[in-house]
Amino acid sequence: MSDSVMTRALFCIACLCVAVPRASAQGNPPGTVTVSGAVTGIHQFDVDLDQGGHVQWSSAAINGSVTRQFVPAFAAGISLRYASEDWRFDSPVAFGGTPPWQDLRRASAGLNLSLALSHTLLVGLSPNVEWAYDTGASTGDALTYGAVVSAVKVVRTGMTLGAGASVQRKFYSVKVSPFVIVNWKLNDHLRIANTTSAGPEGGAGVELRWTLTPVWELAGGGVTKSDRYRLAQTGPNAGNVAEISSIPMFARLSRKLGPNFKADFYAGAMAQGRLRIKDPNGHELASTDCGVAPAIAATFSLKY
Repeated sequence: MSDSVMTRALFCIACLCVAVPRASAQGNPPGTVTVSGAVTGIHQFDVDLDQGGHVQWSSAAINGSVTRQFVPAFAAGISLRYASEDWRFDSPVAFGGTPPWQDLRRASAGLNLSLALSHTLLVGLSPNVEWAYDTGASTGDALTYGAVVSAVKVVRTGMTLGAGASVQRKFYSVKVSPFVIVNWKLNDHLRIANTTSAGPEGGAGVELRWTLTPVWELAGGGVTKSDRYRLAQTGPNAGNVAEISSIPMFARLSRKLGPNFKADFYAGAMAQGRLRIKDPNGHELASTDCGVAPAIAATFSLKY
């Protein structure tokens, strides 16, 4: 599941962050406007491809959202995201020795709706559109769309559980991706929660967090990810679709820099990587697996 989709999916968690201590799904006071933004950089180091060759990539992403609490039980907002990935292949045998793609782009926009059905139950709906493409592809052929639905229950003070699904029309098929939502305070220092939505894992993962001090936090977790992109209109893969999947696993060290700003630093690996090319009907044309690739990342976020 893509980072941008899960950023919107975990919108309902943001609404609950201030609510968990008092075991209520009600949000901020009516009229409150929340603005957030983040910049993320990721680098996967060089890794062997199983059929021969090497690959590494780097990415940069920026996202932001604005949310307004209209009444105690209802909030709505919009979110925008843009990401760029630079891929560097070296003699990829599975793709005929030619890089199958180089510069991948993803731009998305979503509407986030959240409704508290009771003091402890919150439901969310996030329709969205996204353009995912290699440079040289037609943006008209790169459009995907869908929605994320979710439900979250405040079980008790310090424990919030929920689930949902992303339903997306991704080129040749509809992709349904279920996910869990958790925010469980084990004690004053330990918590199990979803990974940071702007980070390299996206918001669908689960991590164990350890509060070291009021400003420092250590965490570790992972997620399964899969994304699709429309390839360029020219070349050997003209009009086909790239499908990229992996299991990002990261340790995170975070520091709060004041009440509104936070810096996250990551070190980890991309496991079980797989790169595929499929035709417009979803038939696989070529694929290769990757070894475990070391990776680093950093996110700087602001919320007020």
